[in-house]
Amino acid sequence: MKVYRINQRSILICLALLLAFTIKSKGQEEYSYNYSEIADHPRLLLNRSGEQTVKTVVKSTPEFKKINDYIIEQSDVILSQKPVHFEKRGKRLLWVSRIALTRLYYLSYSYRITGETKYLERAELELNTIADFESWNPSHFLDIGEMTMAVAIAYDWLFDGLKEETKKNVREAIVEKAFKPSYIEKYSWFLNKHSNWNSVCNAGLVFGALAIMEDEPEQSIAIIERALVSNRLPLEVFAPDGNYPEGPGYWNYGTSFQVMLIAALESALGSDNGLSQAPGFMRTAEYIVFASGPSGEYFNYYDCGREQTARSSIFWFADKLNNPSLVYQELAMIRDGGYTKKVSSDIERILPNAIVFGRNINLENIPKPNVKTFTGHGITPVTIVRTNWEGTKGKYMGIKGGSASDGHSHMDQGTFVYDVGRNRWAMDLGLQSYGTLESEGVDLWSMTQNSQRWDVFRYNNLNHNTISINGQKHNIEGRAKIVETYDDGDELGAKVDLTDVLNLNNEVKNATRKVTIVKDSYLKVEDIIEANEEAVKIRWNMVTPSKAEKVNKNTIRLSQKGKTMFLKVQSKTSFKIAIRESENPSTVKCDFTNRKYEDYNHKNIGTVMVGFDAEVPAGEKAKFTVTLTEGPSDIKLKKNTIVLDAPDPSTASEGDNFFMDVSPFGIDGDGYVFAKEKPDWTPYGMVSIPSAVDKSFSFIISAKRIEDSGLVDAGIDRAANGQLGIRGGENNGIENNEGYIFGLDLSEIDPSVTFELTKIQLTFFDRTESCIIVNRQEAGRMKSLSGGDKSNAAFVKVTANSEKEFTDISDLNIVVKGGKKYNEIASVFSTGGGSYRIAAFEFRVTEN
Repeated sequence: MKVYRINQRSILICLALLLAFTIKSKGQEEYSYNYSEIADHPRLLLNRSGEQTVKTVVKSTPEFKKINDYIIEQSDVILSQKPVHFEKRGKRLLWVSRIALTRLYYLSYSYRITGETKYLERAELELNTIADFESWNPSHFLDIGEMTMAVAIAYDWLFDGLKEETKKNVREAIVEKAFKPSYIEKYSWFLNKHSNWNSVCNAGLVFGALAIMEDEPEQSIAIIERALVSNRLPLEVFAPDGNYPEGPGYWNYGTSFQVMLIAALESALGSDNGLSQAPGFMRTAEYIVFASGPSGEYFNYYDCGREQTARSSIFWFADKLNNPSLVYQELAMIRDGGYTKKVSSDIERILPNAIVFGRNINLENIPKPNVKTFTGHGITPVTIVRTNWEGTKGKYMGIKGGSASDGHSHMDQGTFVYDVGRNRWAMDLGLQSYGTLESEGVDLWSMTQNSQRWDVFRYNNLNHNTISINGQKHNIEGRAKIVETYDDGDELGAKVDLTDVLNLNNEVKNATRKVTIVKDSYLKVEDIIEANEEAVKIRWNMVTPSKAEKVNKNTIRLSQKGKTMFLKVQSKTSFKIAIRESENPSTVKCDFTNRKYEDYNHKNIGTVMVGFDAEVPAGEKAKFTVTLTEGPSDIKLKKNTIVLDAPDPSTASEGDNFFMDVSPFGIDGDGYVFAKEKPDWTPYGMVSIPSAVDKSFSFIISAKRIEDSGLVDAGIDRAANGQLGIRGGENNGIENNEGYIFGLDLSEIDPSVTFELTKIQLTFFDRTESCIIVNRQEAGRMKSLSGGDKSNAAFVKVTANSEKEFTDISDLNIVVKGGKKYNEIASVFSTGGGSYRIAAFEFRVTEN
């Protein structure tokens, strides 16, 4: 019966397509495909043969197994959630479309891999719910693009298991809510654009067309044929070298959907009709590999966030180019959990792509990339340098040109970023969430010279790592180009011509910026400014997530996470070094408007701006050289001592229903301890035990409250400086009968290594407070502490500028061995009045 059904379906497809061919108008050109040869269901991305390969590789490949297990776990979570519902946020339904894509892609994948009907049944519920929506919001067509892709994947992948009524509902919804609005001019403007909108919207429409081809041949063919013409526009922006003009964040969006469009055409119709051969497109894989540094952060120019996210579509490029080194960094991200977590960009909604596209790649012994520089010209030229690809070693620099008139742009021409190992020293603040600005009435999308967009703190040139002159905006008509590159010998980097960008009224004859990493040792920025007929005031600026202090008239010392960096300025032209406020824009006066920035500007906690001010005399040329050179380690702890300090300002997780937190840390090849995610605790220390190097461990906290019924969960609270409290009660400190249980996961640590909790820092712990600390590994071993008793208090120098008063609890002998996970090693509960917080912990690491 199975064979007969497939044959019958093939006959129906041929008859339907024959009818479509018959009704073509006379003289029309031939179609791009022989649509009668479209593949059977499932035809989108993964056919039956590929499905069997996936089932094999998820068993034999640890990285793919981790992703596979996560998708199935999340599918199980979806089963207990309510179906999606129609709810616009502002003008967008996009958040619903993305939930729908996550759910339907995950559920369809889980059903195909496990065969369990619970996933099929839940996907069918979601499909019918979405089909019944009043619309898929054509006024913001991205919403339709992602929604159509969501239902198309489920319709195609689950085709044999879906009820006929469901399939009919989905087909009608795709035609009415996706195809028809795409022909209405006020909605379909994306068809003529070069941006990510074109890739996303066309991808969704093509998925829909391929899914329902046999039942709606005429409309489906029209959608595909139109897309093959329209979709060449966004491919033009990759020329000539593959760099993406909107930055790496939008690369991950637009390019991922572009890849899915191409892959769907290949799987269903046998080829992509030449789309992937667009100049520069296949080289874009090299660009995105360079787009993030050893710090784990993107070169986040334009509307791009800092945090590196999963790039599952890179597996498609690695397979097509037979270049497995392209996924070298991805494997590390998978192992560290970067692929199996939810992020603000929702990029995990297309997570199955990693396995679907990577199923034929052998992930054993993947080689590192073997190049150190990437330069891409075109719309937004960039040069990026990475001196070492091993883990988080080496130095990283990115510099860009471009124009503020381009899509998603900032006035950041000439900006640069700089990493040394895990630390980013020169940073970009990135975008501010569109919704937070639009809700305040900010006209964010007008991009003329005097648009309100440039009044946003994070968007104008004054607050980027670039040059500004005479307190004025960059010229949006100007375009900065890379005019020289340096990719061998002692210098790696590029020179950018900023003349047209700085000139509003022909203020400078010439302006160039050269940024290089010199001898793999330090960063050098050389700016040459030649004034025209009047003197020119220069503002040189760099944003950094460091503490900054002036050392002398030409040097600023930067410090972060126990490391130091010296910024030194040299010039024959007089200058004055500057440290500028960036944390709270509402306290800063904007040179453009001569008033303080509006309250709608988000705070930039933990940042500061450094640089200098100068004046170039009329008709003269000035050269300014700035170097960033590493200083000695700032850590003052003894070897094999680790301090986990509250992150100040707080970046930690908290909430009324957030009861437990697991914070992963690593010990790198040099022995330094580092946070593997956005830190809930800032680690300090260096371990010299060989069997502990290149290993990971996690610190676990659980908030509790003692009630008549026993020990119950309580909400974790964090003060602005990251110190621990408990939600509820009279305030959010730790009050009577409230406290924490602490654990350690040492599963990856060798059993010969021991961790001992030796000290704890309690703040606001005065004479009115008391607590009891318990060794939960050794029954009955505990001690009471009173805020008035300072006999066991000691000051510990953590860094050169940080000294903490700890309470010594080493007499409790809270010692655990590597090789195991310990959910409970110690607890601290309040036993008196008042309210205190927990600020830091000290551990001693030893070897048996």
